[in-house]
Amino acid sequence: MTQNPALLNNRYALQKRIGKGGMAVVYEARDLMLERTVAIKILRETFSKDPAFRERFRQEAKAAANLAHPNIVTIHDFGFDAGRLFIIMEHIPGTDLKSIIEERGRFSVNEAIPILVQTSAGVGYAHRAGLVHCDIKPHNILITPDQRVKVTDFGIARALASIQPDEKIEVVWGSPAILLA
Repeated sequence: MTQNPALLNNRYALQKRIGKGGMAVVYEARDLMLERTVAIKILRETFSKDPAFRERFRQEAKAAANLAHPNIVTIHDFGFDAGRLFIIMEHIPGTDLKSIIEERGRFSVNEAIPILVQTSAGVGYAHRAGLVHCDIKPHNILITPDQRVKVTDFGIARALASIQPDEKIEVVWGSPAILLA
C-alpha cells in the first residue's frame, strides 16, 4: 500500500485536481513507469469501502477498458490503494462541453453537428460492444483543442446483458437533472 497520499500504487503521482463529481475526484497525474500524463479518477471513500460496489466497478472498468474508439477516452488501468478505488484514463487536453456552453452559450446547428456526430459514434460503438453509458451529459463530453470529441466517464456504465426488460428501477443511474431537462 502506498504511504504517500499523492502517489497511487507507487506509480501514479497526483499533480492537480481537474474535476469532481458526486462519486469521485479526477486528477491529472504522471505515470512514473511509462513517463506519461494520465487522468486518474479516485472514487470517494464511501464507495471504495463497499465490497459489492468495488466488484461492480472492477467489472465495469474491465468492460470499458475493452472499448477502443477514437471518440471514447481510453482506460489504461484500475486499482485499489490506501483504501481508494481508482481508474487510470487517457489524459485529454481541452475542456468539457458543459464548460464551453457556459462560457460561450448555444452552438449554431453547423457547430453542433460535428459534436453530435462524434459523440454518437463513440456511444454507438459502446452500445454495439454491449455497454450502456448511463450518464451522457455535456460534462462527460470532452472537446480537444483540435475539436475532437471524447466521451468519458463510463464509470457507471452497465452491460446491456445485465439489464432486464422487467427490471424494477430502485436506483436512478446517471444525472437526474439532465435526464429530466
